[in-house]
Amino acid sequence: MMARERGGGMTGSGDVAVHIEHLARSLMQKQEDVAAEEQHRTMVSRRRVSRVPARHRDSNPDAYTPWFVAIGPLHNREDRRLRPAERLKVAYLNSLISHGHPDPTHHLAVIQEYVRIVAGREQEARAMYASEEVVDIATDDFILMMVLDGCFIIEHLVNVATARDEPSLHATPFGPTQLSVDLILAENQMPFFVLVDLIASTKLPEFECMGYPAPVLLMKLVLYNFAGEKGRSMSEELLAAEGVSHVLHLLHEMVTAARTSWWRPIPHILDGGWEQAVRRLVRGLPSLVLAPLLRWIAPEGRRGHVREDVPSASDMKRMRLEFKKARVRGITASVAAIASVMGPVPLVVELTDGDYLVLPQLRLEFRTAPLLLNLMAFERSALASAKTLSDVSAYMCFMTKLVQTAEDAGLVLAAEVVQQDGSAGNQSIEEVVRFFRMVGAASELAAGGELLTSSYLCVLVEKLRERSRSWTYADRNYYTFLAEFVALVTFVSGVSTILQTYAAFKYH
Repeated sequence: MMARERGGGMTGSGDVAVHIEHLARSLMQKQEDVAAEEQHRTMVSRRRVSRVPARHRDSNPDAYTPWFVAIGPLHNREDRRLRPAERLKVAYLNSLISHGHPDPTHHLAVIQEYVRIVAGREQEARAMYASEEVVDIATDDFILMMVLDGCFIIEHLVNVATARDEPSLHATPFGPTQLSVDLILAENQMPFFVLVDLIASTKLPEFECMGYPAPVLLMKLVLYNFAGEKGRSMSEELLAAEGVSHVLHLLHEMVTAARTSWWRPIPHILDGGWEQAVRRLVRGLPSLVLAPLLRWIAPEGRRGHVREDVPSASDMKRMRLEFKKARVRGITASVAAIASVMGPVPLVVELTDGDYLVLPQLRLEFRTAPLLLNLMAFERSALASAKTLSDVSAYMCFMTKLVQTAEDAGLVLAAEVVQQDGSAGNQSIEEVVRFFRMVGAASELAAGGELLTSSYLCVLVEKLRERSRSWTYADRNYYTFLAEFVALVTFVSGVSTILQTYAAFKYH
C-alpha cells in the first residue's frame, strides 16, 4: 500500500525505483540545460544590450531614444517616427545585394543564405538581450529583424566609405544626421557577430581587391563612419572581433585604447623649451615660498575649511595652472581619432611638471552629448565585467567639476581644450556651461562620488586636491599675514622712533 502511494499508482517496489530514476534523470538533464544556458547568458550579458535605467533616462530621454531608425528589439518599429526607416531597410537590402549580383534572379539565393546564417545563431543573438525583451518575438520575426537591420547597417557603412549617394536617406528631413546618432545609442544595438557573418556572405566588389577578412573590413567601415579619414589607417590597432559585442562597444574599446596607448609627450616640446620653464619657475617662486610659510604661521584653527573637491578651471588659474591641448604622438595617431567629437587623444588628462594641465580637445556638436551619455550608460551596464573600464564616466565627472561657471567655460574655450561648432561670444559660453551641467548630472548618477578616486584619474585628482589645499591656505591667510606683517613693521618702526627720540633727548 505504501509502495503504491509513493509510486503514484505503481504496483511494486521495482516500478517505484524505475520511476524515481526516470524523474531524477529528467531533472538532472533539465538542471544541466539550465546551467549551460545560464552560463552562456552570463557570459554574453556582461555586455548585453539593455535598457537605460529610468533614473538616467528621465533626466534626458531624447539622448537614449532613436528618432529615425530602430535597431534590435528594444524599440517599437510601429512608432510613426520610425516607419520610414523600416521601408528604407527593405530598399537597402535590395541595393546591398544588387552591387554584387546585378542579375535579380540571384537575389533569392542570397537572401536565403542570409536567413540561414542568422537562423543558425538565433539563440546566441537572443541571449544578447534580456529575456523579457525577446520572449514574445517569434523565431521568424526575430530572424527577419536581424537580417534587415544588419544589411541596412552594412549598406549604409559601405555607402559612406565609397561616397555613394543615398537619395532615399537624404530625402528624409535630418535623416543622415539622426542616423549617425541612432547607430551609437546603447539601446539601439545588435550583435556584432551577426554583422560579421552577414558581411562575410556579401559580395562587395569595391573591397575585394583589399583582401581584408570580414571582421577587419567591418571594423574599418564602422571606424571610418565615425572617425572619417583618420579611420582609414586603422590596422594593427584593431581589436579581435570575437571580443566586440556591438558598434557602441567597439567605439568604447577604441577610445579607451587610445588613452592607455598614449605616452607622455617630451616636456620641452610640450612646454615650449627651457626658457619658458625658467620663466614659470621665477613667476611661481613667490607662491612656492608663501604657501609653506603661511602653513607654518597660520594656526590650524585659523585655516578654515579646506575644499576636498576637484578645483574648477578658474580655481586652477588662480593656482597658476595653465591648460594645454594634448597632442597626438606615435601609434595613437589613428587609434585616437575614433568618435571624432572626442578629439585627437580622447580621455588623456595629465598634470605636467611645468604647471600645465594637459587635456584632450572635446568638440561640442550635435553628436557629442548622445555619444558621451550612451558610452557612460554602456559602462554602467557592463560593470559585471571586470575588464570594462569606466574611463568615459570618470573623464566626464572630472570635466564637469572643471567647468561649472561662465568663467570656467571661457577659460577652457580660450585654451581650445573645448571647441564648439557654430557658436560664438557669450551665447557660446552659456551653451558650454549648460552642456556640462546636463552631462554632469548623468555622470553623477552613473559614477557616484567614489569614481574619481578609483579611476585612472585618481593620482591626478589627489595632486590637484593637494595643490588646492596649499593655495586655499594661502588665499585664506594672505591678508591676515599681510596685516600682521604691516603691524609688525609699524611696531618695529614705532619702537625705533621712540628709541631714537629717547637717545636724542638723553644726548641733549
